[in-house]
Amino acid sequence: MAKKGRLTNEQRDRLQEHARLLYTKENITSQKELAEKTGVSEKTISEWITTGNWKKYKRNTILTREEQLINLQDELVEINEAIKAKPEGARFADSKVANVRRYLIKDIKDLEHETGIKETVDVLTLFINEIKKDNKEDAQLIGKYAHAYIQSKLR
Repeated sequence: MAKKGRLTNEQRDRLQEHARLLYTKENITSQKELAEKTGVSEKTISEWITTGNWKKYKRNTILTREEQLINLQDELVEINEAIKAKPEGARFADSKVANVRRYLIKDIKDLEHETGIKETVDVLTLFINEIKKDNKEDAQLIGKYAHAYIQSKLR
């Protein structure tokens, strides 16, 4: 089900990211189903899977947001401890270390305060799976709304 007309690079990138998340996180590996959910052709999906090396991503365990946050915080603690271990009068960061620390702090804040599309998809998937246990029809309806919501965020 290919869309008519050309997509902007931004639209294409968003659709590609959505398809990649469906493939790697929701285990939707049918190119036909991915094409239907994203509105691009099966050929495009096939190209994205190949060029993006999605099969590798599917095999690898992707760090959760919390795991990444812990890693960044550990790095920041280590930098601060290294500065404190210096002799008195030299306990400051040089420009290189200060820049690394600044970027770590920024990344930590970003992870603490932003919820990306990946987290949204993960939460909605868990919610729909929980509903599906009791009522498959309701889960399908909620799934349609969730899909529409995600699509609106990708545009």
